[in-house]
Amino acid sequence: MKIKHILIIAVFALLASACHDLDLEPKGIIFDSELFSNEAGVKKYFTGIYNYLPIEDFNYYSRTGNPNDGQTGYRPNNYWEAGKFSQGNMSGEFINLWLKVNNDGFTYWPYDRIREVNTFISEFPQYKDNFTDQVYNALLGEAHFLRSYFYFGMAKRYGGVPIVTDVQDLFSSDKASLNVSRATEYDTWKFIHADLQFAIDNMSDKTELGRANKYAAAALMSRTMLYAGSIAKYTQYLGYEGNQLAAQKGLAGIAPDKANEFFQYSYDAGKIIENSGLYALYTKKYPDKAENFANLFLDASSSENIFIKDYDLTVPGNTRLRHSYDALMCPYPDMSSFVGAESYPPLDLMRMYDFPAITDEGGKPIRFDNRGDIREGMEPRLRGTMYFDGDVLRGKTFSIQRGIYKTFPGTAADAQDGSNVASINYASNRILGAKGAVYEGITITGAHGMFEDQGQENNCVSGAFVRKYVDVNLATSDVHEYRSGQHWVVFRLGEIYMNMAEACYEMGKKTEAFDYIEKIRERAGAAVTRPADDQTDLSGLYGYPIDANLQFIRDERYRELAFENHRWWDLRRWRTADRVLNTWVPRVLMCYYVFDEGKYIYLDEKCKWNDAWTAEKKSYYEAIPQDEINKNNNLLPQNPLR
Repeated sequence: MKIKHILIIAVFALLASACHDLDLEPKGIIFDSELFSNEAGVKKYFTGIYNYLPIEDFNYYSRTGNPNDGQTGYRPNNYWEAGKFSQGNMSGEFINLWLKVNNDGFTYWPYDRIREVNTFISEFPQYKDNFTDQVYNALLGEAHFLRSYFYFGMAKRYGGVPIVTDVQDLFSSDKASLNVSRATEYDTWKFIHADLQFAIDNMSDKTELGRANKYAAAALMSRTMLYAGSIAKYTQYLGYEGNQLAAQKGLAGIAPDKANEFFQYSYDAGKIIENSGLYALYTKKYPDKAENFANLFLDASSSENIFIKDYDLTVPGNTRLRHSYDALMCPYPDMSSFVGAESYPPLDLMRMYDFPAITDEGGKPIRFDNRGDIREGMEPRLRGTMYFDGDVLRGKTFSIQRGIYKTFPGTAADAQDGSNVASINYASNRILGAKGAVYEGITITGAHGMFEDQGQENNCVSGAFVRKYVDVNLATSDVHEYRSGQHWVVFRLGEIYMNMAEACYEMGKKTEAFDYIEKIRERAGAAVTRPADDQTDLSGLYGYPIDANLQFIRDERYRELAFENHRWWDLRRWRTADRVLNTWVPRVLMCYYVFDEGKYIYLDEKCKWNDAWTAEKKSYYEAIPQDEINKNNNLLPQNPLR
């Protein structure tokens, strides 16, 4: 959100002496009459609220427990560290040494912001005569959109939360009236639906940078209702109901027979966007589909963008209006002037796409003349999502190599996942080295990793770097903390198509579901654009009924939306996190030079540090904040397993 105004809602007035006229209005206070009586004032009021929406973007920080963190994912300081503690790291999309699964979650309780929206909704009707009906209704609809977003941020964490629509009198003698009880989870999602329906019915279809319109409201409806439908369908398999009071009371979980109600809401919202004719999958950089996909996230005028959060490099550094994404994804010193890359995509994710074989039919590593030859046969969307050896950024070529084998006569299995105890990996045959180390005139590692003398910071441990969202137009000298200003795509048509595909399949509309998948895969440049109908029973994966078609749709969602901060919430709403991230150790793509052949091979290895990601069942519902319970005992019972 590009914000060039500082809005002060209220300040303390100091009455210095009795000789001052106490009837004078204190200076420095902006009153409702000045803000709500004209469109410019309302826009200023909303500007401050937009800045606090729970949009999980470049600066989103997935860690608590440190008193300096503010106990929230929306950190008050040190935004550059978000790269170390990102939600992508938590879900295994990125890997690094700093963060694994955060089973406790992160406190988020934005009733102060909800109060600001409720104040507007309550007071704005007094000024209705100052506006045309169209403008008045659009602004009121925008307020409902904003409120629904805050409730979504809570509902996906806690389930049922207190629904507060009036402006509570904090100085009332009736303190009990302030202690609102939690609504059921069903009613909480229905409230979000009602707010968004009001927004869709009343908001303008006009597009304005950094500001939502009716189609952004429809996009949020598409996302939120898909989430609610999944909760309704799959929470029953967690076994909460028997001995968990919050589940018994409906505060955590929704009856399975309500699932299709929410899936239908999601689908209908997607249709509003699709039928508008205003948005289209991005194809500006065709015929290069890899370049096209990468540029989708850098082009603010993309035909696919429904709502973006803008950034502004003209504001001071160390603020939420700048970010440090490039500095935390690019290697130093060739492509960054800061600390260098902090996070890397695992091989597990690479192989979700069309990916070339690295072994032959006999299990032997395939020989490559050049390291960069690995890119041949990769799905263009993968190339647009990650950087591989041989790719070029800021005039430098990526160089990623693990080491040298003097000889490698056997199969890939002989390397035993890169283990030091494998005979072929003994130091007499496998040569690993520090940065810049040389063997027989040949550099042992690539210029960008993987080095033996340093950890995961600025040392490519996975075999690839992140490309999605990296700003190719920045000079290396400008790739530093708080010097990135590319926008964050909050909603785009690609996500809406994925939402619709999933909602369709959940409701039994298989053909239509595959129609949307085909649109996505054709743009991606995938080898197969329309998946085969595969009804193989995969219920053993998660302990509930699912076939291979639905699994394919979920996998396609991962491919399309990787690094966009959907993965963790998808695993949560599908209730699969504790299965997918069950002592999960990432795989990595390691390149070696075979000295006696003058060729390169790629091996599938375990991450060198052998760290495991483990999600627990308690992670599906975060604990209601204890500080809030201390103030309002009506928030009990606590969520399951908390």
